Amino acid sequence: MAHRFALTLLATAHALDWVNPKYWQLQASTAKLVGAAIGRGSTVLEVDAVDGAKNLYYLPLGCTVTQWLNPREAAKDIGPTRMAASKNGQGLETVNARDNGRKAPRLQPESFDACLMFGALARAAPRGPDAVFETCDAALRALKPDGRLVFVERTDDAELLLATALDDSELVADCESSREHGAIIGVVTRGLDPAKRKKSKK
Repeated sequence: MAHRFALTLLATAHALDWVNPKYWQLQASTAKLVGAAIGRGSTVLEVDAVDGAKNLYYLPLGCTVTQWLNPREAAKDIGPTRMAASKNGQGLETVNARDNGRKAPRLQPESFDACLMFGALARAAPRGPDAVFETCDAALRALKPDGRLVFVERTDDAELLLATALDDSELVADCESSREHGAIIGVVTRGLDPAKRKKSKK
């Protein structure tokens, strides 16, 4: 009975997101952030996509989106998301996480103009710090040099792990972030791979 009550409270909390002013303020900030960082026709990777078509509406026309899916999301009917992408003038592809969702998909290095990472680190955090670092590293490696990683994280634990992952990465050229409406949001600019950086100096 207690377990059922807890589940009811959790479901109610998620439902109340829709009437929570902070939720809508965060959505507005997210839309503004994406609009400023990602241009028309960009190739975009959505990391650990769990929101179906929702985040497609933040993106400009003409984008081609690849959704990185965990096993639960991969098992769902993607038809409605494809339909939404088509209406938005966007291409949509999917790629599945490996090892039952514990490892990033196989992604072509330096193949995306931008990445969306909305709550992905908070979802990885229960698996330990290494899972957070690996998720962040996979997203950065998938970006082209000068590509943009747009992130929105709503937990303090994820914020600390994100800061550590970015500080430790040699692929980060710049990062701008701010706290807004109970979340940390920002944009990371991907730098050159260290090996290519050495070659360019010769």
